[in-house]
Amino acid sequence: MWLDSSVCCTLENVPDEINDEVIELVKNRILTIENGEDEQILRFVRSNIPEPSISVCYLILSEQCNMACKYCFLGNNKDEIRKSFSVDNMSTETVDKAVDFFVEQLKKSAYNEVRRPAVIFYGGEPLVNYKSLIVAAQKLNKLKNEEPLLKNLDMTVISNGLLLNEQRLLELKRLGVMISISIDGFTSESNSMRVDVNGKPVFEKLLHILNECNRLNVDFSLSVTLSEDSIKSVDNILKLLEIYNVKSLGYNILMSDGTFSLPDSYSKDAAQFIIESFIKLRKIGVYEDRMLRKLDTFAKSQVYYSDCAATSGAQIVIAPDGSVGICHGCIAGKKYFVTDINDRNFKANENSVFKEWSNLSPVNNDNCLDCEALGICGGGCPVNAMHSKPENTLHSIDERFCAHSKSSVEFLIKDLYEQIITGAKNAKES
Repeated sequence: MWLDSSVCCTLENVPDEINDEVIELVKNRILTIENGEDEQILRFVRSNIPEPSISVCYLILSEQCNMACKYCFLGNNKDEIRKSFSVDNMSTETVDKAVDFFVEQLKKSAYNEVRRPAVIFYGGEPLVNYKSLIVAAQKLNKLKNEEPLLKNLDMTVISNGLLLNEQRLLELKRLGVMISISIDGFTSESNSMRVDVNGKPVFEKLLHILNECNRLNVDFSLSVTLSEDSIKSVDNILKLLEIYNVKSLGYNILMSDGTFSLPDSYSKDAAQFIIESFIKLRKIGVYEDRMLRKLDTFAKSQVYYSDCAATSGAQIVIAPDGSVGICHGCIAGKKYFVTDINDRNFKANENSVFKEWSNLSPVNNDNCLDCEALGICGGGCPVNAMHSKPENTLHSIDERFCAHSKSSVEFLIKDLYEQIITGAKNAKES
């Protein structure tokens, strides 16, 4: 009532019964004193959007895949798009040049050593080209001892797992390549959209691979796409983690581009599943990447500019033919691929496409400014935003993430409040 009144203009007019609350809200800039203060803060926040600075390299070892998941955002589930994928895998000669190109971009970006550089072996299915993966890993391990920028390098292969075997698991472990395996839950129903090129389910085969990992004591993480069946039960995910001793995983929210339709309730249901899962996972010390990124920025009271390495201008993607782009989601048509590994003069941090992508933060989108989750959102996937509606562009909103971010900030505030109250109660009792 006071905020709506005509006397709501100075702190001197605050009624005594709400004085303490108003002072606290002003201190935390939830209530502003001067006209234009919001705009001033927004200008400051925008001025601190990081410039492109490469730290991540996706090596697309092969555009071919031995599966055709019904939700594949790359297009392996569509005959016309699949035909456009190159049948030529990345040669070992291209691998050699690609690694050198990545190191050069680290140096040209004035790379900050506090952040860990990362090479992600990707596809298609990267294990289709296992030989080049090993050549790349061997060279990178050698360079870790020669290049200070690579001393904390992470290497990860993101795979459907079907081409793994005992020899490969042990070799990847020896080379320090982390393994992320795609699976969508612990039932055949939740994995029903994961099929091979002949349309046959692969769930049982994948469980055999997970058993091999455990038998050989090879650590792995899980990449879980949240299908409509997956989000029906958190307990199925917990059971999967417990049986196979999984310590980390990441959730992927389904993209919709006309291949299949999703109900209007999906985004909200998926967001609630992530929160419910997070509550149970933290009790057993399991790391879920997506939610913890939100928690980290919330806990530090920082603005989360980007939830994607591409939209932070931090990654390069190298295709099998050596062409270089910014997003692996664009591999089919090579859109936003701007150069190749033979261009010794290329500087990602000065390239117009990389600069454009690095400014796709929600804080630059006028349609996002009134959102309560603006500070922790980081935005979604520009590729999904472009494909969601015919009229959409690179700068459109990925609406899947709106429900996720809004639900997350509401949960984090309530969760923090409950912990404060519980802490105060315990302190009083002690």
